[in-house]
Amino acid sequence: MKRLLTFTLLVFLSLFAFAQQKPEPFGLKLGISTKEETMNVIAKEGGRVVDSGYKVIKGDVVNPNVEGVVVRRLPVDNLVSATFWFFKGKLYKIEYLFPLSMEKEEFYMVYEQLKKKYGNPRRYVRPYLADGIAEWNFGDVRMSLIAPWVSRSMYLIYEHTPTAREVERSDQEVFDKETAKPKRGL
Repeated sequence: MKRLLTFTLLVFLSLFAFAQQKPEPFGLKLGISTKEETMNVIAKEGGRVVDSGYKVIKGDVVNPNVEGVVVRRLPVDNLVSATFWFFKGKLYKIEYLFPLSMEKEEFYMVYEQLKKKYGNPRRYVRPYLADGIAEWNFGDVRMSLIAPWVSRSMYLIYEHTPTAREVERSDQEVFDKETAKPKRGL
């Protein structure tokens, strides 16, 4: 009886661990992969960089610690573009942009694929007279599928949450520093 109970417990825990496996798009690890590693993977997958630059905080204030790289032609069905965000050279966020019809069919299709792979989301809001949201948490990684109600675009976002908090603090520090400078010509 003890052996059966132990075996059942081990099977359950291994299934739970498998269901909670962190997403790693193209094998990239959020919070760990460097910009150089990420760019090599993008090139290997056939992606083409179409834009890059520092994160705009507000107006003309940018954070030089946060860099975004917009990529097209990655092998993801119906993907318009992907933006890879780096904080001090480490990948912390990936944003996929997909087209979205008014019926939100694409949201349901991607949602079902993610649910099948990662299990039920922690949060779900049906995209009917509201923004569609499905959110999964994997310890320090959050994955969100977002379909704004009044939009023709849908987003799948992978984010390393500890680094995202660091980015918020960095944004505030840079913004405070830049706005504290005396304005010329006043």
